[in-house]
Amino acid sequence: MLKKLMLTISVTWIYVLLYYLNRILSLKSNNIKNIVVSYISNSPFKFFILIIGTLIMVITPVIMSTRRANEDFKRAELLELEDNSFVPSYLGYFFISINAGNYLTMISFYITILLFMYFAGVEYFNPIFLLLQYHIYKVQSDNGVQFILILKCKQGVVRKSSSLNNLKLHRINNLTYIGKKE
Repeated sequence: MLKKLMLTISVTWIYVLLYYLNRILSLKSNNIKNIVVSYISNSPFKFFILIIGTLIMVITPVIMSTRRANEDFKRAELLELEDNSFVPSYLGYFFISINAGNYLTMISFYITILLFMYFAGVEYFNPIFLLLQYHIYKVQSDNGVQFILILKCKQGVVRKSSSLNNLKLHRINNLTYIGKKE
């Protein structure tokens, strides 16, 4: 449950960062350093939460990508590359965050998004995986079960199902796995 919560925070925290970035950029000041120092001194608890959430957002995918494989897959059929299917979700976060008028509105939207993502079971998609050169695929196992595969492949993007043979993967949730292919 803690792993799922950490993954969900890491997926949704970009909303909070965009909110604060929009607030800083909307101020008509030339000295951003003074704005940040003022914010830290006036709201140390908010700043602490912002730092903790950002660390969770960055560190959780890195930890997940370095976990040892605990399941073997002999064969899997590539159904489609899913990298771009999550872009609309992040565009939604962007538009909501720049339109949140105040802190309470932002918190309300964030909690709603967090709960939705947590219970929807899509906590596995994090743009940081893309920065780490992982790609997200929809695949089907040889017994017909479809699942999401987050895979870093030495050759880049997987284009053939034969590239998905003999994988050692780490389970993120019931239908999501992460791994590397040399």
